[in-house]
Amino acid sequence: MTTSKRNLSFDIARAMAIYLVIIGHSMTGLWGTWQSNFVFAANLPVFFIISGYFYHSKKMKDVIQTGINTLLIPFFIVTILYIGLRTIIGEFIQHIHYLNFQTLLPLIYGNGATAHSPFGFDLSSHAGAVWFLPTMFIANIIFHLLMKSNKEFIRFIIVIILFGTGYTLAQYAYFPWSIQAALEVQIYYLFGYWLAKIVKKYSEKKVFTNLPLLIVGLVFWIMSATSGTYELNRGLADNMLMAVLGGIGSAVVLLGIAFFIEKHWQKLANLLSYVGQYSLVLLCIHSMDIGLLDSEIMHFFQSQAWFLKDSLIAYIGLMLARILYTTFFTWILLKIKFIYQLFVDRNFPLKKL
Repeated sequence: MTTSKRNLSFDIARAMAIYLVIIGHSMTGLWGTWQSNFVFAANLPVFFIISGYFYHSKKMKDVIQTGINTLLIPFFIVTILYIGLRTIIGEFIQHIHYLNFQTLLPLIYGNGATAHSPFGFDLSSHAGAVWFLPTMFIANIIFHLLMKSNKEFIRFIIVIILFGTGYTLAQYAYFPWSIQAALEVQIYYLFGYWLAKIVKKYSEKKVFTNLPLLIVGLVFWIMSATSGTYELNRGLADNMLMAVLGGIGSAVVLLGIAFFIEKHWQKLANLLSYVGQYSLVLLCIHSMDIGLLDSEIMHFFQSQAWFLKDSLIAYIGLMLARILYTTFFTWILLKIKFIYQLFVDRNFPLKKL
């Protein structure tokens, strides 16, 4: 199979994952249920697994430069824009003072949820969905350092130590840039790297259409959802072992579905591959959406679905609306050259030396 075809499946998997992020954040009244757990078990691990899958050795300065261009700069742009808009809305519409130490803190701290910091202050504001970007920046660096060891067993032992360290830190507090999560997700990177080696040996078709493997992955995914919540941004889970197995299993299932879509539904494959290619841009737009419009949009859909006690129509409507307009705005914004450079170009604004 050619490289372009291989990448198409993985872009489709990214698209499904980012849509799961949007769906998960639209299930406000269902958080803590197995349905919500099912979505959150799968919406982020696949990104780290895919990064491990496509790992190739690079100079550390290139890893850092690419990370600054495609992860950190978008994070700071979205966070500053969000704080600015929230300040304007607060001052001129709600007549409240929004800007203070607590609301500015996420710009530096990068936390994705309210929590306790290890430095004696509470994190009562958060950066939203873009917490993922600085965390992935750190995680990428850690994994490239890890891969400098040529012995698989040593790599595995180091990953277990890093995972244990991250999980221990998560019990204590929420650290800047979700360092605790960046340490834990090394297990996903390593699995992705191993998966690539298996695929190289047996081919994508044999791996991603392997029915027993997909069934095992789905079973792990379901067991993870029924075992409790998984808050990857905090690095916490009710059952961490099942959470990790669910993250790995869900990624295998999503990749299997992506492979099927690529082979059988070409038009859908082309659409989803576009979404997957720019999934981090969708994440940034979605983060602005849930920060500024979440309560208002949810209230609207609930008011339109008054005839259903569980507001099922409201949730479905909110999910579909968010998926559609987030995709549309991504398509529009990426047509602007400067925005495309800021959010996509791996060599802008920092140029390769």
